[in-house]
Amino acid sequence: MSSRLFIENIGSEVALREGAHAEDLCLVDSFSNKSRRCEVLAWRAIVRRELGADVQIGYDEYGAPKVDTLATYISVSHSRGVVAVLISDTPCAIDIEQTDRNFRRVASHYLSERELALAEEHNLFAEIWCAKEALYKYHKVGKLDFIRDVIIREYSPQNGTLIATICDVEPVEVALSNNGELAMAIIR
Repeated sequence: MSSRLFIENIGSEVALREGAHAEDLCLVDSFSNKSRRCEVLAWRAIVRRELGADVQIGYDEYGAPKVDTLATYISVSHSRGVVAVLISDTPCAIDIEQTDRNFRRVASHYLSERELALAEEHNLFAEIWCAKEALYKYHKVGKLDFIRDVIIREYSPQNGTLIATICDVEPVEVALSNNGELAMAIIR
């Protein structure tokens, strides 16, 4: 199993448009939000740089990005000027968030009582948010309740990983990181 992770600052729209594929420009020209245009151009540029300019990028039935390259999976995330792309030969997911966001304020929307205690004990509010978002992407079915359906089962501070289940099915390992500015969760 191999995967490659790319985390890059999002450039200006002018710079992103300069080297963009015509298909990507056509797609983003329908977006009214400038930030959204830049995010999409940035992650698509990374995918094309790494997999080839002619790779076909599309979306699956749940809206998740995909490529036409055999046995290649991608996951993307962005947060205020930063984009992350995970490219893998197995299903994968990534989520990133700026750590200055107040995740405690919305804890009741994504944490069970047990998970709230875990988040408080290890100060993992941002990381658990990212983990649940990554698990949602990994599941690829949608309509999940973050408290009822996406459950953190255990946390290993030594490894920086947690084990979670989605709809009480097989456990999934999620790698966590936080550099003080950016929290991240990865499923490989």
